[in-house]
Amino acid sequence: MNLDAGITGIIMGGVLSLPVLGIAVIYGMTGITNFAVGTIGVFCTFMTWHFLSQGALLGILVGLAASFGIGYVIQWFLLTPISEKGGDSTLFFIVTMCLGMVFTGFTRVLFPRPDISLLLPRMGTVSIMGVTTSGLKIFAFFFALSALGLIRLSERHTSVGKSWRATSQNLKLAKIVGINTARVFALASATGCMLAFVGAVFWAALYNVNLMSGWNLTFLGFIIAVVGGIGNIWGGMLSALVMGMVMSYSGHILGGMWQSVVLYCIVILVLIIAPRGILGSERSL
Repeated sequence: MNLDAGITGIIMGGVLSLPVLGIAVIYGMTGITNFAVGTIGVFCTFMTWHFLSQGALLGILVGLAASFGIGYVIQWFLLTPISEKGGDSTLFFIVTMCLGMVFTGFTRVLFPRPDISLLLPRMGTVSIMGVTTSGLKIFAFFFALSALGLIRLSERHTSVGKSWRATSQNLKLAKIVGINTARVFALASATGCMLAFVGAVFWAALYNVNLMSGWNLTFLGFIIAVVGGIGNIWGGMLSALVMGMVMSYSGHILGGMWQSVVLYCIVILVLIIAPRGILGSERSL
């Protein structure tokens, strides 16, 4: 049971790390804590479910395009103008919470089912040290690791990634040398929403999602991001894996009703010891 719980926890942490990476990318680039990320991801997951009858690939491509486009448009036309006018963290909290409610409402109005599960290819089963698990779960875990690696590689080896890095490190200097910082922010927001969508898709395929799943993923994502050091993607990944293990073991040993109690007690303890998170909060990628 202990080994099974450990493998389950690692996989759960890998899936949860995707919305955490989305939050870290957005905050690390823009300094904005976007509380609508999870609900946008779930809204686009419902879009994928709607198109799934026409093929899994088409459904996923629709969701990826929608999440990227929504993240880009929201940042370009709403959040960046508010930031340029001196908006503070309280205003961004209110605005993004309202956006979250808007997308929850869109999901309720546009899709007839309040609860869905995505039937994606199962990819067989994999045996790890005598524990058999779904190939899709293993794929989800390694996809999360790959997403982290791609973000790092793009930061160092692509022009877009280098402009991200320059903007996050010194916004004023980036503007002086001619970097279109509004476009950089919009791309970061689009990427963050797309990562949240992928996390929601895996969650829907492994478990299920409903109208509240977006808020649950957002809240868990922010808690995990803060514990790791909000804006720090390495800290977010590490924190997600640790929190996944905590949730899995506490559920196996104490029962599901104790999961939240144990999880948030550990969160409080970690933040008392390290208020800026395990690896420290940062604004840069």
